[in-house]
Amino acid sequence: MICQLTHFDFPTTSQRVYRVDFDASTFHPDDLLCLPHRERLCGAVTRRRAEHLAGRMAACEALSFQGIKDFVPGIGLHRAPCWPPGFTGSITHTGNVALATVIQEREGELCGVGIDIEVIMNAYDAQNIAEGVVNPAERELLHGCGLPFPTALTLSFSAKESLFKALYRHVGRYFDFSAAEVIKIAEPQIALRLVSPLGPFREGDTFSVSWNSDGEQLTTLIRL
Repeated sequence: MICQLTHFDFPTTSQRVYRVDFDASTFHPDDLLCLPHRERLCGAVTRRRAEHLAGRMAACEALSFQGIKDFVPGIGLHRAPCWPPGFTGSITHTGNVALATVIQEREGELCGVGIDIEVIMNAYDAQNIAEGVVNPAERELLHGCGLPFPTALTLSFSAKESLFKALYRHVGRYFDFSAAEVIKIAEPQIALRLVSPLGPFREGDTFSVSWNSDGEQLTTLIRL
């Protein structure tokens, strides 16, 4: 598969992110031979296999930067990546882009990282899915935040996805968008608050999620 690997520090943070731009039309099944868990993907469509490969390529580079060589994250519960002991990370992809980032755990702390990239929704899609992403109070906040509603809703969606990825390893179960609510939107951060306890996290705990947009896509990042 034709791809290009780059890296960057996420804007306003020092978190290094690895990016793979790929052409899914050039994917060949033999490209998966580098993945120990390739048989888990045998039933997936070509696009899905190409995305997965690109994400693992980015993750391997992120781990290599941390000193972990030749480790390919497997597939765990709820399809979450399996990271090596002492490290945790996050992978995301949309279109022909995959991103990954990794952090080292800190003993005695609840460490986690989540990253998500999304194409900004159009107005029609935003209106149709808003009810499943935000509650009425959040929707009012989004309308008054100064961003176009589709952008604000995409940002809320993405921030909650990143939060899920960062917390999941401690919570140990699936939770949906209603578990956290948007309480503030500014640039370059959006604030979320838990509306119910999740594992070791308490109702009312707040989290700041960094974000960046090029007008067509936006990316969110949270590091605990």
